[in-house]
Amino acid sequence: MFPESIEIWKKNPRAILELKNLSQMMFYRCSSLKYIFTLSMLLSLKQLERINVQECDTMEQVIREDEEEATTHEFTFTRLFYVKLEACFNLTNFYLGSRALEFPKLSDIRIVWCPKMTAFSSSISRESEKVIGEQGVGDNTTTLFCHKVVIPNLKHLTLSSINIHEIWHHPSSLSLKHLRVEGCHNLKYLFPSFLLKDLVLLRRLKIKDCNAMEQVIFTDGLGAEDQRRNHTIFSKLKLLSLGDLPKLTNFCFQNYSEFPCLKKLTLKKCPLLKTFISKSVCGDEPQIHQPTQTNDSAVLNEKVVFPRLEKLRIQNCDSLEEIIELQGLIANESQSTSATRSTMAETVTTKFVFPHVTHLGLGKLPRLKSFFSRMHTSQWPSLKQMDVIECPKAQIFGEVQISNQQPLFCVNEDTFPVLQDLTLTTSDMMKGICDGQLSLQCFPNLKLLNLQFFPETSTTLPYSFIRSLPKLQKLVINNASISELVRSEGLGHKERHTSAFSQLKELSLSELPELTLKTLFEGLINEERHTSACYQLEALRLSQLPELTLKTIEPFLLSFKNLLSMEVSRCHGFINLMACWTAKSLTLLESLSIDDCEMIQEIIACEGEEIQGNIVFPKLKYLELSCLPSLASFSLAHHLLEFPVLQMVKVKKCPKMKNFCQGELSTPRLEQAHLTGDEDGELQWEGDLNTSIKHMFDEMSVQNSQAVEVTDQLLQMK
Repeated sequence: MFPESIEIWKKNPRAILELKNLSQMMFYRCSSLKYIFTLSMLLSLKQLERINVQECDTMEQVIREDEEEATTHEFTFTRLFYVKLEACFNLTNFYLGSRALEFPKLSDIRIVWCPKMTAFSSSISRESEKVIGEQGVGDNTTTLFCHKVVIPNLKHLTLSSINIHEIWHHPSSLSLKHLRVEGCHNLKYLFPSFLLKDLVLLRRLKIKDCNAMEQVIFTDGLGAEDQRRNHTIFSKLKLLSLGDLPKLTNFCFQNYSEFPCLKKLTLKKCPLLKTFISKSVCGDEPQIHQPTQTNDSAVLNEKVVFPRLEKLRIQNCDSLEEIIELQGLIANESQSTSATRSTMAETVTTKFVFPHVTHLGLGKLPRLKSFFSRMHTSQWPSLKQMDVIECPKAQIFGEVQISNQQPLFCVNEDTFPVLQDLTLTTSDMMKGICDGQLSLQCFPNLKLLNLQFFPETSTTLPYSFIRSLPKLQKLVINNASISELVRSEGLGHKERHTSAFSQLKELSLSELPELTLKTLFEGLINEERHTSACYQLEALRLSQLPELTLKTIEPFLLSFKNLLSMEVSRCHGFINLMACWTAKSLTLLESLSIDDCEMIQEIIACEGEEIQGNIVFPKLKYLELSCLPSLASFSLAHHLLEFPVLQMVKVKKCPKMKNFCQGELSTPRLEQAHLTGDEDGELQWEGDLNTSIKHMFDEMSVQNSQAVEVTDQLLQMK
């Protein structure tokens, strides 16, 4: 129902009783309504299934009890299954009255951005006409769902930005499957522990941006009566996500807990979170507002089990020091006595196995030191993708240490047998690789290696490590202080000439200020044989490499016979990109993009070369030239350029480009080009590329001339 219908509604609201078959009602921006129905009106709509109320600024309730209805004891809404309340800033309740309500089919409730809403149902005092909650007038502990609201089949519940202090205090639904709570800043916990037995069907739980939440499950003191009760928490839960919870210290207080079906666990921006589950102290369950007097500093410990976990992501948890505490179990754990002995006793090595985890992400954990503080090994037989982002106190990879700090991962040939994608972003990452602490074949199936942000000290990506990645197909290095791409000192003659990049198909280098001609050349070229170590390379991306010049890139670019795509951006050392004889060798190139290179004057330079025959790009389909202030032409030499399959050309912000080339040009399949001189849009296609480029240059010259004239006139007026 929209604003134009409101006056009719206000004059005779009971006329709605004649609409016996009405199944859906939507109220949108009905600013003059304080409520919509009385109970008797709503009960007359026996076919009503959906109620949707949005942006009704003055609405206080959806249903309001009148005097005649006060004697009725209970109301049942037989078909209603969906309720949505959104952006109603004065809404305090769904129902205002003293009667009990039952919704036998209601399965989906969404309450979003209703900042004054405190309860789904509230009573009314006839003497004072004041709204009272379950606990009495003015009580701040009013629950959202009190015992008078029965919703036995509720499956989906979304609560966002509402003013609630408690959701449940009495069991009201045994069917809940999806629960999302966000922006509810008065919630200190989600539900008391005695309700866990009524939430056995819960499959997805997401909690985000609740500033006061300290625990998800509040232990109410009843747990001590049965130590075995609640061993299995949420037996059907598959997804658990906790994020932006600045006061959260743990999930709950239990002695032992298992999540038998949990597949995805995300913990993000929980700065006080030290352990996932804390055990009680001296048999007394601590109150929700009291800090826990424990030394827990690990997310997982011996009290929590995730036998089917597939994805684990932990980010921005500032207090976290370990992932597993003591002899923590996440799946299978066994112990074996190592051959190494201390002076006092045998040294015990703990082995952790994570049989189903496929994705692991650890990000921005400033105190994280180790996965497990004592001697251990771990196996990840299903892990395919791993990210370790900015964990400055952790040595990421290494061997088992007897007395010193354990690395984050103690690795051997069995640790990551199927790992394919590895991203490392930290200033201390290189010490776990460059100090020679990894044996060969630790990552036998790694295809993508992404290294970022380790600028503090100049370092070398070691040749021995690259050689241990026999299936590496994509290498990305970004924002690093690398003086040498690889280092081959100490290797024998035969080892030095064994290709370290034989399977590499994609290479992306960016923001590498110390990468120079010598280091790049030595890293990618077998200098004695003058052959490329990357002979299968198909995609090359170079960005923000100030030391790169034509002489730098020419030796290995010439040898990339299988190159399909090339992108160069913000490399201001280039005056030319390639020589004529290099261009002729790129017979498979399909895409070429040059962007924001201030000094580049032409793409192909043939000065001093004896030109023999034409220059042909037989496979090139896409060409982009963008933000090149010094570019005069694709080639200034007088020779024939052929692009037999070129279909798309983009030229943007190339103010000095007078034509595409000085010699003849053949583009038989090019029917149009996207040409822009500035931000004003595309320029007209003139039938061929050379003519269109010349027209673009002339148009920009006229515009610049007019701009100069206007500026002169303004100066004269002043």
